[in-house]
Amino acid sequence: MTIQLVTYNSLKYLPDCLKSIFSQTYRDFQVLVIDNNSQDGTVDYLRQNFPQVTVFQNHKNLGFAAAHNQGIELLHSPYVVFSNVDILLEPDWLEQVMAKVEDPRFERFGAFGGKLFQLKVINLENHELEKTDSIDSCGLKLFRNHRVEELGAGQSGSDFPVDQEVFGLTGALVLYRRQTLMDCKLNTKTSPRGEYFDPDFFFYKEDVDLAWRARLLGWNALMVASAKAYHIRTLKAVSGRGVNRIIGARKKQSKLARYYSYRNHGFLIVKNEFKQNLIKDGLIIFGYELKKMAYILIFEWSSLKAIWERLALLPKMLEKRKIILNRAKIGPDAIRRWYLKV
Repeated sequence: MTIQLVTYNSLKYLPDCLKSIFSQTYRDFQVLVIDNNSQDGTVDYLRQNFPQVTVFQNHKNLGFAAAHNQGIELLHSPYVVFSNVDILLEPDWLEQVMAKVEDPRFERFGAFGGKLFQLKVINLENHELEKTDSIDSCGLKLFRNHRVEELGAGQSGSDFPVDQEVFGLTGALVLYRRQTLMDCKLNTKTSPRGEYFDPDFFFYKEDVDLAWRARLLGWNALMVASAKAYHIRTLKAVSGRGVNRIIGARKKQSKLARYYSYRNHGFLIVKNEFKQNLIKDGLIIFGYELKKMAYILIFEWSSLKAIWERLALLPKMLEKRKIILNRAKIGPDAIRRWYLKV
């Protein structure tokens, strides 16, 4: 098994994250860090304090997706855990997850995760972190307007008491079978060596894209309730409906996150959704997208470029769409069963 982290000026998070990884009761793993040209001493720190960690250093920031793709190709273990650096694992996280991975009942499950809780920062420099009982994510949930949210975000830790199948799992912490990743690999004219996470996304929603593609290929995803971990999330769940929800969500994001969130959401739909579902929910999807576009045009000019990039990259996304949907092993109705009412 490989536990894989992508770093970019992430030194402030690494000591606590790596300490929790090397405290795991399940010991059969190696740790790979792909560094995107950090300037904060990340690589030197790793080499001095964690010589058992394999480090691959890029000379520029390739983004979350492309860096993880490098890692998948570098090592060839049967399972890959993708973890953010702002994660703390309970000591038995891997043990709990691997018990399900190795259970024959879950052989068609390609992705596994646990119950992720919010981690509160008291003083990061002094490594003062507070574990909370508030859920960060138990998976991904989709709505008919194609909004994607973290399942259970903000709810009590007593919720979701048992294992359950979910649409997919957040890329903050998820285990994938290599077989699933290989099935999901796309070889295109512009990416002849293949891609797992979509490098055109750079970062943000590339985990949703991969989860969607895996499900189209007949792979399921499992949330293991007994596997607990903690995540420092700067973006909290937003309440409200319609325009108020859009405004609330976008105000809580950085300019960069707002840009990639809007841009990549369009790619997500173009690449993975069946024409039949787009027709059935067309008005709902269009209404949601219209509200977001109106907000950008009036209040968020920094994201205007994302509208142009949606159009500029459309031919590439349509090429990927053709490959993905031609290989799909399930139909539109199997995807629609996951959509929640808006």
